[in-house]
Amino acid sequence: MQPTVASKSLMGIRGSNFNIRLEYNEDFVIVHVPRMEKMSKSVFKELNILLTDWWDFFKTAGYEALFAAIEPEDKMNKLAHMLGFQYVGENEGYLIYQFKE
Repeated sequence: MQPTVASKSLMGIRGSNFNIRLEYNEDFVIVHVPRMEKMSKSVFKELNILLTDWWDFFKTAGYEALFAAIEPEDKMNKLAHMLGFQYVGENEGYLIYQFKE
């Protein structure tokens, strides 16, 4: 079976001040945060808990990492670093980060 290039999206994950969309296929999972109303310590803790829970789930499903693609000037770059994502390169004008153990 050939790897799937096309990806699917899972919408509807809602936090207290943000929405999250997961893009996935059999090769990768990408975390998108299309809406963030405000950043606070409680929002950071909420995101950190979600990320930890997702990582356990996706690791069990056989993924080696979670990815984030963020525009270079977006404030989400700082948040990605704070949550433990590591910068891995650029693709199509986005900064790419990965999260794994």
